Amino acid sequence: MHIDSGATRDPVMLFMRMASPWVFIDEIRRFVKSFCACASPGLDREEYLALAVHELMQNAVACSGSQPVELSLEIDSASDRVSIQVTNACTPEQAAALQERVDRMRQEPDALKHYLAAMAGTSPSERGGLGLARIHFESQLGLEVFFEAGHVTVQAAGKLALPNANESRVSNV
Repeated sequence: MHIDSGATRDPVMLFMRMASPWVFIDEIRRFVKSFCACASPGLDREEYLALAVHELMQNAVACSGSQPVELSLEIDSASDRVSIQVTNACTPEQAAALQERVDRMRQEPDALKHYLAAMAGTSPSERGGLGLARIHFESQLGLEVFFEAGHVTVQAAGKLALPNANESRVSNV
């Protein structure tokens, strides 16, 4: 599906660098939702892209300590692609655990099955464990992890236009 809003065909990009206070994460989600609605009108992807940013930012802030967190979002209507990257400071051990989690997710070809397994295996009192599965299933984005010089970047990327994008992914559960 392609909707031409008369806007430029160049990718639309957003870049943020911030200190890591939790208080801004919900505000960033609201801003990203609005940004995506303007950058890709009519595709009904803004809620799911904002969800992905929210989950990635929560993970980054939790691991970054007092170091800044960087968010990069690119929406390219011409190539029907979206890419979200969040970069933060982390230890090699944290990066390895994150990579292991993403690798386990990739081993299950059915994103819903992995999401349900992650929900079943996560205690309500336990922090973490569901965000990446939510991004993969609900936002329908693939995940990659890159670690270099004490910083990890998690990239969530995929198609911008999706069939049935305006239908809830959870309604099939």
